Amino acid sequence: MATASRNPSNGLDERLFPPIQVLERPVGERPQHETLEGIMDWLAGSAQQVGVPSIIGEFDEFAWRMLAAGFPLLRATLQLRTLHPQYLGANFVWWRTTGQTVSYYVTHEVLDLYGHEDNPVRRVVVGGQTIRRRIDVSDDKLDFPILHDLKAEGATDYFALPIKNSFGSNYMATFVSDRVGGFSEKEISDLTRVSQRFSLLADLRNQRRIASNILAAYLGSKTGSKVLAGQIRRGTGEEITAVLWSSDLRGFTERSDRYSGEQVITLLNALFDAQAKAIADHGGEILKFIGDGLLSIFPIESPDLISAAAKNALAAAVQAVEAAKAISSDGEPELEIIVALHVGTAFYGNIGAADRLDFTVIGPAVNLVSRIEAVGKALSVPIIVSDDFARSYGKPLHPLGRHVLRGLATPHELYAPVLPPSARSSLAKA
Repeated sequence: MATASRNPSNGLDERLFPPIQVLERPVGERPQHETLEGIMDWLAGSAQQVGVPSIIGEFDEFAWRMLAAGFPLLRATLQLRTLHPQYLGANFVWWRTTGQTVSYYVTHEVLDLYGHEDNPVRRVVVGGQTIRRRIDVSDDKLDFPILHDLKAEGATDYFALPIKNSFGSNYMATFVSDRVGGFSEKEISDLTRVSQRFSLLADLRNQRRIASNILAAYLGSKTGSKVLAGQIRRGTGEEITAVLWSSDLRGFTERSDRYSGEQVITLLNALFDAQAKAIADHGGEILKFIGDGLLSIFPIESPDLISAAAKNALAAAVQAVEAAKAISSDGEPELEIIVALHVGTAFYGNIGAADRLDFTVIGPAVNLVSRIEAVGKALSVPIIVSDDFARSYGKPLHPLGRHVLRGLATPHELYAPVLPPSARSSLAKA
């Protein structure tokens, strides 16, 4: 088999196909001798192991085993559909020439940009077609753009087929050869047979991936992993110490009266994206969205990390406030959010009805941070923090005075990192 003199380029737009992981198996760990029946037995045994390597690791080993069994492979891919608000699926691509397997997400926008006729993925995954193209022919007979790219890498034969899965749809496998003459008919038959066996393994891995994706999207990655690990019984949880974040958008009701429903959703999505990035960048996690506001936590794993968590939360708040202002709103006044921060303990776990639970935080500290946010809105202070937060933060902050918080008996000293002119005038009138 010829070996390409250069590394193949994927030519993918990372906005549509963001990379996930690159795996390169050491040469000494690549199988050297294998048989088709041995690969079939390996797939069946690996599929029965639940807590074993990821799909990328198993697909990488599968490709090297196929090469060791004598299949003239230059490239092999596996395309999986998933259930995720951002991604349509994931693609795993192995190249013999680089010795690497690379995994990519596939965004939903791909469906809007690529048609059916010139897209083998749609024809195989959606249409259930099996496609074979000899690449070592004249260019005018290459009807898919990918075939021209593969020809530039020295490929001679392209074979794509659907793999039935337990969800009633298809995965997709492709095999590319660079041997003169391409695949033999027996090799095509064997590739078809072994590919169908791969569904046993892919189903289990993909099902867990889908469950993890859904839980992370709706609960957050840390909370989702707890639920997936079995922490689902009502009333169970733990007491945690954390920086609690409560934020809200000023003037949302008035603004939403002038907007269509679609405009409101677009605005809120942009606003939540801005805050979510700031929170995630600084080690926090969003627990829930509440109208135009949200509740988040920055967990504190040990007492010596309290100051660091407070600094991270405040840095996230500053970033979120500035990001919200930068959102374009068609000539409307810039978006102003209020972020309240407090350090305290809360119960973090399953709360709700017997058959409808919420994994969140509750307790006096949660009520307190919500009341502080209301004061911040009244004072036009974009970021407002409690006395407990100020002590944990350990650096100078602007005092806002002692305030009685609605529903709470004990007044609290409140602070702000920045005291804008509007807040000074509000305090002067108080």
